Amino acid sequence: MFAKPIGILVITLSFFGGFLLMGGNLASLWHPSELVVILGIALGGFLAATPFYVWVRTLKFLGRYFSGEKVTKKLYADTLGLLEELARLSRKSGVLALEKHIISPESSPIFNHYSLVMKHPELKKFIIDNFSYLLLNPPESQNFEHHLENQIYDIVDSMSEVPKAVGKVGDWLPGFGIVAAVMGVILTMELLGGEMDVAKIGVAIGAALVGTLTGVVVAFAVVAPFVHAVEVMIRQDKSLFEMTASFLGAYANGVSPNLAVEIGRQRVPPEFEIAREGE
Repeated sequence: MFAKPIGILVITLSFFGGFLLMGGNLASLWHPSELVVILGIALGGFLAATPFYVWVRTLKFLGRYFSGEKVTKKLYADTLGLLEELARLSRKSGVLALEKHIISPESSPIFNHYSLVMKHPELKKFIIDNFSYLLLNPPESQNFEHHLENQIYDIVDSMSEVPKAVGKVGDWLPGFGIVAAVMGVILTMELLGGEMDVAKIGVAIGAALVGTLTGVVVAFAVVAPFVHAVEVMIRQDKSLFEMTASFLGAYANGVSPNLAVEIGRQRVPPEFEIAREGE
């Protein structure tokens, strides 16, 4: 939770602190007009290149980036706990006993006991959709495990549009910085001729170079870390879905809830490892 704020602080202090140690004046880096050019074109390019759902998903990932990790050891434990309760209920009272919980999870005491799962809309939907599928009593000719794999692929593929799109913007940013720099050079050219003010020309050239600097720094110190963080989040989500799928596959094949939990537990990544009961 503290890693990202610390990283952002280190980047900020390294950039501005290093410039000050070189004898620079921070005021010489402040050119709002160039920020408008660089960031405005970058935002416009992102909006023009991506559909609306990618905008929404990017904002969600941005929220996750600053609010802390969404996938935690507790979420893995809660997911297994929810799956186990649903499986035990179906074994005890029949599969149809699940129907009211699946149709209205918001009013289900079982689902509401696991608030972290309820706060993860994609995971909640994945669980509900697949229990609903099993309630329809699909024929044995339908490969449920393959069906689960296809769903996970589609979910991850959709999520991956965010780092792809934002990564593209990161690739473009140095070029947008050059655009701002060229604009600055054009303005500098207007100062040439007649009684030239060398000081003004120097300031103008420096301002133009700040455009290139801004594009590079934003691309590699701001956008690139965010893109990698989103890729990590997606991998974590994928592992969570794969654990859920392994439980559901075992449950569909008639495995006992205890064994299904163990099968799911073995798919938990090492960094989120859940101890067996009694350990």
